[in-house]
Order: sequence, then structure tokens, then C-alpha cells
Amino acid sequence: MSYRNYSTALIKIMLCSLLLACFLPATSIAKKSNIDAKVMHNSPFNIPRSHTVKIQDKQRTYKLYIKLPKGYKSSANRDVNYPVIYLTDAMYTFQIMSGVTRFPMNAKQMAPAIIVGISWELGMQGDTSRVRDYTPSVDHSWRKVTGGADRHIKFLQHRVIPYVEQNYRTDPEQRTYVGNSLGGLFGGYILSKQPELFRNYLLGSPSFWWQQQSLLSQLNRNREALTKLNANVFVGIGALEHNGKGGDSEFDMLGDAKQFTALLENAAKSQPQQTLNTKLLVINEAHHATAFATTAIHGMDWLFNHKQGKSLANSNNEEVPAAERESF
Repeated sequence: MSYRNYSTALIKIMLCSLLLACFLPATSIAKKSNIDAKVMHNSPFNIPRSHTVKIQDKQRTYKLYIKLPKGYKSSANRDVNYPVIYLTDAMYTFQIMSGVTRFPMNAKQMAPAIIVGISWELGMQGDTSRVRDYTPSVDHSWRKVTGGADRHIKFLQHRVIPYVEQNYRTDPEQRTYVGNSLGGLFGGYILSKQPELFRNYLLGSPSFWWQQQSLLSQLNRNREALTKLNANVFVGIGALEHNGKGGDSEFDMLGDAKQFTALLENAAKSQPQQTLNTKLLVINEAHHATAFATTAIHGMDWLFNHKQGKSLANSNNEEVPAAERESF
């Protein structure tokens, strides 16, 4: 065989080898050895120091997801009263809030707090429950029941908050409401309807588009009432939550959030002693489905950062010894 023929044959063999490598599956490393592991079907992962409670609203039943801060049951902290963070849409928000606050709370960068998530009505589809409970007015164009916000406020005021404050060591002056999307709309409605129910409001991507921005119109008509507010209000919104060029929303939620915070900021300027604090966080590259986790951690830091949090820190909060702090 000539050198040229030999080279041609070698090249063909190499090309065939490459083609075969492309089509043959790669050898799995799992086949090289047997890994001993036991699936614990009856041992699900639990969020530390958390439990659930069923609570009634007449014929309706809800579930509370409650997480206590580290050291709550320590005898050294038996006289400590803690802020309470109340979350709507608990099946979604409770896990996120628990996760994003664990490190800063355990590292003493954030005041420890009790976290209380409020579920949708048990036995009802989540979207049906939240549309009914979080909307402030009836909209007959919707197939779902709407306009149940007033009843849900009473449920919080007369059932949820009293239960928590009767059974846990809480600071009633440090209640925080957290809601996202329709839950953010509901929080804005509480602020306008019964602002003293919470000291702090953390609103994520609020659905102020509801009924042609009816809540914003109401607030605009009652600017004088806004000047009397005593609250810290944090609003987080994704930069893509608008219906303009490059937006990712059916509504201009970004514009609505800016209008809402502008109303509050103008009201604060008219206060002899400023008791209304507001912050708007626009989250770059975030849309409606991705903005809340960033809203949650930044909002909590704005409120409860030990050095500069807007919400008054409890001077008796537990000091976690360095050796006992958790990294996460």
C-alpha cells in the first residue's frame, strides 16, 4: 500500500470513529460503581422550627404555616417579644421568605422574627380562593368570585392575628404584611382601608391594574388620608412588568407601582413629622414570575436590618453566640 493510500485509509477510519462517537451514548459514570443510598419516603424535608395550624373563618378553613426564630424556646429569651411577618399565598411565599431570611437572621444582620404564612381556603383551588379573598371589589366580568377583601381583612384582624398574639411572644407594634401580585393589591387595600393593622407593608408586583386601577384612583381622591399614615411601605417590581416595548406583561404594572409610591412619597412630604416611609425597588431583568424572591429579601433588609432597618428593632432580640450561628 502506498503512503498516499495509507493516509487516505487512516483518515477514513478516524472520520468513522468520530461519527460513531456522535451517535453512541456516552458511558455513564453511574455504571462504574454501585452507590449505596436509601430513599426516605416517610421522612420529608421540613423547614426548621416550623409547624402548621388549622384556623376557621366561619365555614371556611385555612392553614397557618408558622416558623419560629432560632432561640425562641431558649430560657434566655423567655421575655423576648418578636416581630411577626404575615404572608399571603403561603404555599408560594412561605418557603421563599424562610429561605431568604435564614442567613441574615442567624448571622445577626437582621432582627429575628416569627413568620406566619396564610394559606388559601382548604379544599378550594388556590387561584379561586386568592381571587376571591384578595380583590377589593366585585368584577362581574370574571367567572371566579371576586370582591372578598373586606371579609378577608376581618379574618386577619379577628382570627389570625389574635391567635398568633395569644399563643406566641409577639410585638404588636411590629406586624408586617407581605403580599405578591393580587396579594400586593390586597396589601395596598389594607393600607388604605385599615392601615393600623400593620406597621410595615412589603408589596411585591402589586396588581394595581384591578378594575381599571380603581385602588389607585381611590388613593388619589383621598390624598389627605395618606398624610396621616404611620407605616413603612416597600414595593418591589420587575423591570419587565410593563406592556410597552420589551415588556412582559399585559398591564403596565411598573407604571402603576411608580404611581403608587409617588402618591405615598408626596403624602410623606406633607407630614410635620415623617411617619410614612416608602421605597420602590425596580428589579432589572425580572418579570412577574421571577421578581418576588428579590423583593422579599431586599424588603426585609430595608425593614429589619439591624443597623438601618426602617422598622424599630426590638432591643431584646436574641444575640446568637458566634459558635451557634448557622451559615445558612
